[in-house]
Order: sequence, then structure tokens, then C-alpha cells
Amino acid sequence: MMASRQLEYFRAVARELHFTRAAEALRIAQPALSQQIRKLERQLGVTLFERDNHRVELTPAGAALLEHAERILADIAAVEDEMRGWAEGTRGRIRLGGARGLTARLARLLVEFAEEFPAVDVELREMNTEEMVAGLAGGHLDAATLVRLPQEEGRRLDSLPLGEEPLVLITSVSAPLASRYRVPVAALDGADLVCYAPGSAIREIILSALAAAGATARIRYETREYSTARAMASVGLAAAVVPRSVAEEPGRPVGVVRLDPEPAAWAPSLAWPAGRRPSPALAAFIDFVARRPDLASVGP
Repeated sequence: MMASRQLEYFRAVARELHFTRAAEALRIAQPALSQQIRKLERQLGVTLFERDNHRVELTPAGAALLEHAERILADIAAVEDEMRGWAEGTRGRIRLGGARGLTARLARLLVEFAEEFPAVDVELREMNTEEMVAGLAGGHLDAATLVRLPQEEGRRLDSLPLGEEPLVLITSVSAPLASRYRVPVAALDGADLVCYAPGSAIREIILSALAAAGATARIRYETREYSTARAMASVGLAAAVVPRSVAEEPGRPVGVVRLDPEPAAWAPSLAWPAGRRPSPALAAFIDFVARRPDLASVGP
């Protein structure tokens, strides 16, 4: 039977793909680590690593085990956190993925949450949707604010809606479109556009809306930040599609135009794995967000 320590040893080598570095990270001797990996391979009857004097690589069996090891070790850590929470009151750690554009709202929410639950540490990491979904599946995140919940993840994730707001087109105030209240999406055919990096849910919403209208915009600039897209649009480098609240942020003025038909709304939600019972810390956070929609929700 495998022990959690063996999985920790295996994961370290799989992450480093180097036995000496993995041994240093684990603070054990390299020969002892190699012996443990060989023992694990004998137990399982498979080769986990292809290794020679120059490289270490995961075998297909090793890659499959790594997925299980990440999940199992995350579950063990969650159990330990939960037991500490029950023993010591609501305390622990929450690894939270944050959607870009929600940072200011999350900052206000986290300040008030910390006042009510000072023994809970929240680690916030800004990520795109693809990164957050992977983090939740792999046990690297406890919860995340997803801009759009992927349909295929509906059964694997529980979620709490955080409101919604429309996506609007922004341009410089001197651009021809700035004088229009509403324009058809098809009018963006051939237009210069600021778009977002692959893995972003809002990128997929924009590209889907363009494709449905038979339009192909020229993506001249790519960014991971709404603020950067707004700045580029404001000086006339390209148009951008952003949540309405981003268009209304303080800064250089922009022309704000509604699109017809309107793309899918920007509708973030707080999501967490459905297959695991939330730790006391995470349960407290979910309940806090539900009780204080004024702090995290988008929209008017």
C-alpha cells in the first residue's frame, strides 16, 4: 500500500525532473530518495521515470500517477486544515484564485472578512479562467472567482453567483464609433482590437460574438489586464471590449458603445470543488460572501 510520504517524494521528483534538486527540496539524501522511488515502482509494477545521466522524464504511467498524487495530497492537506479548524475554531488558509477586473472588489471583501475571521489567511492569486479551473481540479486552489463557469465543469464545481454586467465596446473619444450609442457586432469586421490572452473567458465571449456576426477583427494587441485594454483604447490604438464598470473607471475618458447583439454578460461567480467538503475556513468564506453581496457582486 502506498504511503502519503511516498507520494510526496514522487511528486517532488515529478515537479523538479531532477533527483538532486528534489532531494534538496525534501531535505533528504539523494540516494535515499532514489531508493524510495525504486521501491514505489516495484510496488506498483510500473516505471514512473525514464532516466539517464542527462535527463529525467515522466513516463505515461508517471504522468497518470502525478494527477492522482496532486489530488490525494491536496485532500490530505485539506483534512488536516479542517481538523485544525474544528479543534481551534474558524482558522486555516484559503487559496483563492481571482479574476482580473474583480481585484478592487475582492480587496474590500477580504479586508472585512479578515476583521470577522482574523485567524483565516487568504492567499489571492490573479489568474485567467483556464488557470483557475486547472487549479481547482488539481487541488492548488480552494476557491476561485470565475468570470464564466465552463459548462463541462458544472458537475465538478459548486458556485455562488456574484452578479453580472454587460460587456461594452470602448474607443477613444475622437473615434468615429464614439458618437454612436449602439453598433452591430458586424461593424467590427476588420477593426483593430485589443484582446485578452488565450485561456481568458472574456476572450472566448468576444471571439464567439464576432464569429456569430460573421466578423473578423484584427487583434493588434493582446493583454491580460482590463486596465491595459482601457488605456490602449483611450488613446486610439485600438478598440476594446470590457465590462461596463471598467469603462466607467477613473482615468482618461473613453467612448462607450453598446453592441448589438450584446455579447454574453460578464457574470463572475465564486466556485469551489463540489467533491470535497469545504474546510471550516472556506465554509466561513462562502457564507460571508453570500451574506455580503454588496462587497463582491458586480453590476449596478
